[in-house]
Amino acid sequence: MKYFTYDLVAAGDDLIGRTAPELRLAQKRFRSAIQKYQRELDGLKPRISLAAWDFFRHGFGERGLHDARLLSLRIGDGLNYPPDGAAPFLINRQRTSAIVEFLNFEQSFHYVFDLRGVSRVNSDLFVQEESFAKSLGDLYIYELTATDENALQLGFLFASGASVIIQFERLVFRRRRIKREYEVGEMYR
Repeated sequence: MKYFTYDLVAAGDDLIGRTAPELRLAQKRFRSAIQKYQRELDGLKPRISLAAWDFFRHGFGERGLHDARLLSLRIGDGLNYPPDGAAPFLINRQRTSAIVEFLNFEQSFHYVFDLRGVSRVNSDLFVQEESFAKSLGDLYIYELTATDENALQLGFLFASGASVIIQFERLVFRRRRIKREYEVGEMYR
């Protein structure tokens, strides 16, 4: 993560027991990182769809991914290939891609990040041993940055410290509203 490291984000968490001056300093550093990130994000506007840019620039609260849950992370050379024998898998014509899916905290939006032309994946995924569900935990923060004039990088940082960082050429972003048929509190059963 270029702007939002685990140490930076965790230091601003007032649940950790910081003194008031320590917390103010951590929050000041976090606000500074946000400003730097937003400047970079503004420069990425021509390289991604308007919907994706709007999400990364203005996606907060219910329309953001803080405390979201990772539903799936798939990486491969044939994510859309049906292995049914109807058509050959064209060797040496496939490009690596990744699909990352999240459900927001309120369980009212399903997010899909379809990353094309993947060149690098770095992950440190581990399950929170002390959590009741033995899961990856909730998403702390995410960022989209440029690695060079052709490649982008999408990073996800979880409250547990787990992370996924993917470098790629093209982002296809989808967000779908879910018509929930249950109360929010039912997710805690």
